[in-house]
Amino acid sequence: MLSLRQLHETLYQGLWSRDLPPGVSLRLVVGWPLLLLPLVFFSQIVTPHPVWVVLLVALTALYWAAFAWARAQAQAVSLQRRRQGSVLVAGDLLREDFTLVNTGRLPVLWAEFVDASDLPDYAPGSVVACPPGGAYRWWKEVACARRGVFRLGPSKLRLGDPFGLFASELVYDRSETLLIYPRVVELPQVDLPRGSAGGAAQRRRPLLGVLPAASVRDYVPGDSIRHIHWPTTARRGQMMVKELELEPSGDVWIVLDLQDVVQRGEGRTGTLEHGIILAASMAAEMVSGRERRAVGLLTASADQVIALPPQPGQSQLWSIMAALAPAQPTHWSLAELLRRNREALGRRHTLIAITPGTAAADEGGGSWIAELVQAQRLGLASSVLLVTMPEDEARCIDTVRQLIPLDIPAQVLRTDMLMRTALTYRRKRKVIRSTPTGGAYTIEVEEEVG
Repeated sequence: MLSLRQLHETLYQGLWSRDLPPGVSLRLVVGWPLLLLPLVFFSQIVTPHPVWVVLLVALTALYWAAFAWARAQAQAVSLQRRRQGSVLVAGDLLREDFTLVNTGRLPVLWAEFVDASDLPDYAPGSVVACPPGGAYRWWKEVACARRGVFRLGPSKLRLGDPFGLFASELVYDRSETLLIYPRVVELPQVDLPRGSAGGAAQRRRPLLGVLPAASVRDYVPGDSIRHIHWPTTARRGQMMVKELELEPSGDVWIVLDLQDVVQRGEGRTGTLEHGIILAASMAAEMVSGRERRAVGLLTASADQVIALPPQPGQSQLWSIMAALAPAQPTHWSLAELLRRNREALGRRHTLIAITPGTAAADEGGGSWIAELVQAQRLGLASSVLLVTMPEDEARCIDTVRQLIPLDIPAQVLRTDMLMRTALTYRRKRKVIRSTPTGGAYTIEVEEEVG
C-alpha cells in the first residue's frame, strides 16, 4: 500500500511530468490555492456573484500559465560543462566552463545549478538567468590542494515560473573521475648502493652470453632450472644453483612505507604526504633523469598491496603517479611488505625504501632493517630515505648509524625542506582580454605548468 508521500510523488511524476524527456521532472511548489477552487465553485452555485466567477477564472488561468511556462522551459533548456586541461597535480588550478542554453521563446528568469562534486573546497553551484534563444556562460576555478581521486558531478538544474508555483528539475547523471597526481619535486642528490649500474650499464650485455659461474649457492624459489649446478646438487643432496657473473641491472624498486602507526604530522607537512611526493619524485628522476632506468613501485594502500614491476619510459611514470594519487595509510608494516614480496622483488636490482625515520627507533621497526639485510644476501642492493619531522631528526640520525655498518646508504629528508617543482607539461587555456572600449575577446594561450 502506498504512503501519502509516495502517492504524492507518483501524482507529480504521472500528472505534471507526463511526456517529458528522461531526467526532466516537473512538480507543484505552491498548491494550497487550488483548494479554494471547490469552495469558490460551491459558493457560485449557492450564492451566484461575479466575484466568484472572476476568482475562479483567475486561479485557473494563473496555474495554467505557470504550468505551461515551467513545462516549456523544462524542454527548452540544457546545460553543458567542460573541464579545462587533462593533467592536474596537487596545487594546480582546476577550471570548469559552464554554458546554459535556452532554445525556447521564454526567458529563463532564474536557474539554480546544483552540483554534487566531492572535490574539496569546490562549489560551482550558481544561480543564473538567460534570454530567450540565447546562452549564458560562466566558469569556476579552485586550487587542487590534495592529491587523490575525486568526482565531478552529477548535477541538477532547477528552474521555475515567474509566479513560483511550479518548479522543473533537469538531472544530469553523468559524472567524471578526476585524478589529481602528487606533486613532483627536484630531489637532492640521493646515495644509491655502491656498484649499482646506470642506464648505460644496463644496456651492455656480454657478447658471448653470461659469464662463467663464480660460485654456487642454495636454490631460491624463482631461480631458473637451467642454472642448477647438478654436480654440487648431487654431492650435497639439496638444490644448488650457479651464481653467474651477470652485469648488475639498473632496475629500481621504490618501496614506500605507508603504515599508519609510524606516520607523523598531518596534511602537506606530514610524513605520509611527504613520502608520497618523494616516491613520485624519485620515479620521475629515475625515468627522466640523466641515468634512465626501469622503475617499479611496491607499497600498500589501505588493505591492498600495489606492486608495479620495473618498466622504463614515461608511461610507467604516469602509472606510478596514478597508483600514488589515491594512496591511503595502511596497517601493513615495511617489514611485512618486504618479507611477503621478497620473491617478486627479484635479484640484482636496486631497492630504495622510503620510510618515516622514527620507525626503527620507536615502533620496534628494526625488523625492516633485517629484511633489507636479507635482501642484500639475495643480491638486492638497498638504499633508505628517512622522512622525518624536524623534531624527530635526531632519532633518524640514530637509525642512519645503525645502517652504516650494514653498508646500506641512508639519508634524512625533513618535511620542512623547500623543494622546487620538477615535473612540468604544456597545456592550452583560454584567457579573456578587455578592449579600451569596454568590450572583451577570448584568446588561447599555451603555457608550461607543473
